Amino acid sequence: MKLTFRKRVNSLYSFLLFNLLFIVNLFSQTESNYFYHNLQYGSEAQFNPINLILNGSYDIIQLEGKNRDIFNRNYYVGFKNVANNLTSPFHHINKFGWKNFISSEIFPFRFNKTNAQWWPNYQLHLIGGGLTYSKLTEWFSSKGFDYPKSLAITTTMIYHYLNEVVENENTIGTNVDPIADIYIFDIGGIILFSSDKVKKFFSEELNLADWSLQPSFVLNNKNLQNNGQYFSIKWKFPNAERSYLFYYFGMNGLTGISYKLDDEHALSAGVGLRAKKLISVNDKMNKKSVETSWNYGIFYDRNNSLLVSLFLSGLTDNFININIYPGVIKFGKFTPGIWTIVKRNGSLLFGISTIYAPGLGISI
Repeated sequence: MKLTFRKRVNSLYSFLLFNLLFIVNLFSQTESNYFYHNLQYGSEAQFNPINLILNGSYDIIQLEGKNRDIFNRNYYVGFKNVANNLTSPFHHINKFGWKNFISSEIFPFRFNKTNAQWWPNYQLHLIGGGLTYSKLTEWFSSKGFDYPKSLAITTTMIYHYLNEVVENENTIGTNVDPIADIYIFDIGGIILFSSDKVKKFFSEELNLADWSLQPSFVLNNKNLQNNGQYFSIKWKFPNAERSYLFYYFGMNGLTGISYKLDDEHALSAGVGLRAKKLISVNDKMNKKSVETSWNYGIFYDRNNSLLVSLFLSGLTDNFININIYPGVIKFGKFTPGIWTIVKRNGSLLFGISTIYAPGLGISI
């Protein structure tokens, strides 16, 4: 008896989760905390599964021209098309071409922006996704949940799958991007970051951290604003006491210097490019690249938990973006986060966030 399409998808995901749990438990080692330290200030204080989904799953809506009303989207088309590609990966790779798939999605053989889809795969899905899985495991464990690894894997795969659904939008047909993302880099990130040696390297040598934004719903129109999943790396220069090579990445890539002000605080600055909008490379195969623009960023953190960030960019909708995280401004025991976006036409978005729930904003 033939399985229905929905049963095929459910069976596939159940199979993937079961095998991931087996592999992770086979290779997992100690229960040391490398990425989550239960800090009650900065970006770490706002890390939780809800903010993760709003930042990570809806990362793509930061691009100009994208629909930010997440309550008014056609999720069914995206869900069905992503599932169709994941349940028949070899069929769709054959249509796309194995050479193109391997050289543009898997290995860094091509460096022009129309064929470098592998770049975000390594950054955001392998390294960023691996960090996210590890941090979720530590978060669930610190909150007293049973089976933190199982919950972390489930949450990680849900946010990754929803990310592919949102990116797919209304496309019907071959879309090899989720095949590479989920089967190779997302799962690879979970397995990679199940090793204590890997976590120790990224945590202690590279100071890898989640410096995501403060997702908020705008009261005027219900749009999700000020969301985005971002990460930072600080590599200490040899023989340097306080200076680090700094790299900040997500929907952008900024390179610069980080300087440790004292035992807890650091100031970082970077310059680079950020994604502006999607451009179609091959409509038939749903192959896309991005148009980029200039981007500057300044960051102030405490114990690698981001306290303040300021961005300037060539974007129209996000010309200036300022984020002040909980722990900086205090009203007694209440310490909110505050963010502001200035558009090139002079209009403003302003929001307030907390460590408990997504924030609220208004358009001025």
